[in-house]
Amino acid sequence: MPNDTIIDTLKAVLPIRKELVALKTWKQEPQNIPKYQGNAFPGMCTQIGEVLATGAHFYTGQEQCFCTGGVVATGVAPSVSKDQREEMLEAHFAMSKSYKDMNTAVHYEDVLEEMKPVVEEKNVAVQVGLFKDIEDPDVILIFCTPGTADILNRTYCYITGEPVQGFGGNGACPFAIQYPYVTKRPSFTYSDVAWRKYVGLTDEELTVSYPYHAFVQLMGELPAVAEAYRKYGEVPEE
Repeated sequence: MPNDTIIDTLKAVLPIRKELVALKTWKQEPQNIPKYQGNAFPGMCTQIGEVLATGAHFYTGQEQCFCTGGVVATGVAPSVSKDQREEMLEAHFAMSKSYKDMNTAVHYEDVLEEMKPVVEEKNVAVQVGLFKDIEDPDVILIFCTPGTADILNRTYCYITGEPVQGFGGNGACPFAIQYPYVTKRPSFTYSDVAWRKYVGLTDEELTVSYPYHAFVQLMGELPAVAEAYRKYGEVPEE
């Protein structure tokens, strides 16, 4: 199904204001795609915000992200060492009050390591751009209201009979990128202050993430499920 058809179907049924963003991993540096210039701070959330603001698309690697959450999540960079982790935590402490102390921060990171799925694949780059511009991506990011997220995820449950996992915590990349990339199942998260700020989310928006092929699977049933959703509880006329 062409990307334009998917987007038209989605927007005809659901009130989605932001463009969909897609991520695609590469085993070698892609040709004819510009490389991200500079070092994004904090990291991929800033790059996604730039894509939404300008419509640009590019590929990125470890050298282009201060916070490596997004490139670790897609197998482009290895998991950070404890020394690197503490360096990043100290940088976040300098920006905001994320934890009451460093011990609490380290404990959170240890728990997170147990929760998130292990990335087995090794990649060289990840392409970041609008979904309309990237063929056969790995992950699609939808920024929407909880009501819209409920219709999307209800459609997934209708088709597969499986629940959709949701997350809350500090840092969005493990939840919005790594989980769907590794498990090939969707997720949703209200994310954290950095993701919300640099992606540019409003208070009413959260992030829903779908593996590409699971997202395509929704399109055939989405209009009917959305219609039934909006009529839920109504007594049918005789």
